[in-house]
Amino acid sequence: MAAEDPIWLKRHRELERLAETVQRLKRVYIYGSEEIVRIVGERYRRLKPRRPGKDGRIELELKRVETVYNVARDRLRRALDMPPLHELSDFHRVLVESYVGSERYQQARKRVARSLRLLREFWNQYRWLIATSRDVREAAKLRKEASGRMLSVVRRLGRDLDLLRRVREELVRTHVVAEGLPIAVVAGIPSSGKSTLVSSLSTAEPEIAAYPFTTKTIIVGKVVDTDVAYYLVDTPGVLERPPEKLNEIERKALAALSTLPDVIVFVIDPSPQQIQTVDSQLRLLESIVENIAGKRGAGLIVVVNKADITPREKLEEVLELVNNTLQRIGQAHVCYRPLVVSAADGRGLAELKEALKTCVKEKADWLYAATRAHSKTSRES
Repeated sequence: MAAEDPIWLKRHRELERLAETVQRLKRVYIYGSEEIVRIVGERYRRLKPRRPGKDGRIELELKRVETVYNVARDRLRRALDMPPLHELSDFHRVLVESYVGSERYQQARKRVARSLRLLREFWNQYRWLIATSRDVREAAKLRKEASGRMLSVVRRLGRDLDLLRRVREELVRTHVVAEGLPIAVVAGIPSSGKSTLVSSLSTAEPEIAAYPFTTKTIIVGKVVDTDVAYYLVDTPGVLERPPEKLNEIERKALAALSTLPDVIVFVIDPSPQQIQTVDSQLRLLESIVENIAGKRGAGLIVVVNKADITPREKLEEVLELVNNTLQRIGQAHVCYRPLVVSAADGRGLAELKEALKTCVKEKADWLYAATRAHSKTSRES
């Protein structure tokens, strides 16, 4: 039985695949069915006979059908520029699965591929029939029939093309601009102050409001410090509950958490306005450490937020609960002591930024050293 690849090598490959997927998606443009029909009409109407008489008219009808075929084929092919699931990065694949489902995505691509084959069959069939027409009337009748059947194929793909377009837009909107930089993912329940933290520490400008579930997608900010640069990713809030009860927004957050982080910043809300109790939040923390941080070798920083609106006694109580929880589940992934901060007034953010710098640099140095050693060994062998 082959030995499993080490974590650092998996991470190195993930970063490469992430960068490749991002660049590939940026080049994709998916035409809608009615957009294709409109372009066909515009090209179609510009065609004129190139010579007089019967032969010229039949030639024109053939050219019209060829135009319908070429325009439809070329535009539909662009939809297949959307990668199959196995060619996506882990993050993008999980995101597709959480957004529309892997089966729906793959079926949409397959229907486009089948339609391209059908268009080719129509073109091969009607090009011969029109070329051998007895007269112009028969050629015109065949042209209408061929064009109608081809455009009907295009129109029947309306939902599939729309799905692929929406998936592409979702992936681009939630993408991580991969430059091989380490990634810190901010997680926690809704309305715990994650977006405020990310906007305070990075280039990201997430929507911030006084109601839960504000963040509905993955928001990426970049942090450039004196000797380290990394991405800071704001995820939608996740409630502590069974996986089958998670909604689409929460599944997006788990897609980022399960595939992206080198460091996880877990934000706890101890305030009177909390959406879930501290006990529930700590159970969510345990689940993330066990199912994600442990498997990825990700570092962990726990942040108790909202110090500006939470009584000191409550903050001390929650901090003790956090420390007890970390001692119980193990300190292997904790890369900095738990911090009390206020994203709203900036209290403790300087130390949090320093903690992030320390943890991210440790992970970056580890990944770089391991990758470099692997490359050297590969060259020598």
